[in-house]
Amino acid sequence: MSDMATIFVNRDRQSLGQFTEQEISNGLQSGQFFPADLAWKEGMETWQPLSSFADLPPPGGLIPAVHTAPPLVENAPADFQQPGQIRFDECLNKAWVCFQVNWGLCVVATLMLFAISGVVQIPMQIAQSMLGRFTGHGSSAQVGMIIGMGFVFLFFYLLATGVSSILSAGFMFFFIETLRTGKAKIDNVFAGFRGSAWVQLLLAMLVWLVAVFVMALVLVVPGATLAASMKSPVPAIVSGVILLIPLIYLSVGIAFVFPLIVDKKIGFWQAIVTSLKTVHRQWFRAFGLLILVGLVAMVGVFACCVGMLASAPLAYLIWGQGYRQLFGDGDLKPQA
Repeated sequence: MSDMATIFVNRDRQSLGQFTEQEISNGLQSGQFFPADLAWKEGMETWQPLSSFADLPPPGGLIPAVHTAPPLVENAPADFQQPGQIRFDECLNKAWVCFQVNWGLCVVATLMLFAISGVVQIPMQIAQSMLGRFTGHGSSAQVGMIIGMGFVFLFFYLLATGVSSILSAGFMFFFIETLRTGKAKIDNVFAGFRGSAWVQLLLAMLVWLVAVFVMALVLVVPGATLAASMKSPVPAIVSGVILLIPLIYLSVGIAFVFPLIVDKKIGFWQAIVTSLKTVHRQWFRAFGLLILVGLVAMVGVFACCVGMLASAPLAYLIWGQGYRQLFGDGDLKPQA
């Protein structure tokens, strides 16, 4: 490429101007430009992130002022997110802009999640109610009914949990794709049921349940046993507090497993490892993101729960932008 080649730069759908290769190289070093900024030059079919311009000259010289912004090329793609650091201000801004444009379908998707999750709970609630009627009657004739109804309750409990988990993965993907493309598509809510994704989602959930069970077995049971022998609640309290440390760390670490399975079309184990490794590098930022999401969602609860129809989609959009910042919009890169 020639040093005189003109490169147009676009950030968040707004033109930053036109620059030479040397200016781009200097700007990347100084922070004037970001690797995720979209760029285009004559001969390119579509806009590409600056990180893909591998043959830029080495940085050097003075950083010039920004030029007058030219019109954008018509075939510029939707906002392309490169993997990087979680930025709370960007999460809030993009979530709010996206919600303003797509609020109708976002609310519809939220209603669908609430409705379907509620419907799949009904058989479990009926089985639980019937189990409660039989429990407490000591007649041997009802022991078989109690056992049988217990298995029925367990079946519907697992069914409701599985369907809700798969649906929630699609719900997450719905908001990620809405942010990515700028347009909501309601069928993305059911993306968790496509292909073999639902199997991988159930396996990921099973791994998490087993992990929690093992941690509780190792930490809580000894504490409870010691508390019983000492006739003091202190050992049980201490073991419970110790359990919270790995539980909180892992809960944040695997917060992105479900969308990774659906969005990147990978297996459950790769999704777990990828989520843990990526979040570990900026765990406190990810933890802060989840707190921010929870606070936004809680606003709807204080508004007599009706506000959840607005606060829940907004919270998921904030979370979805955080996911995009962590893992990007392209294919996954090999983990170090």
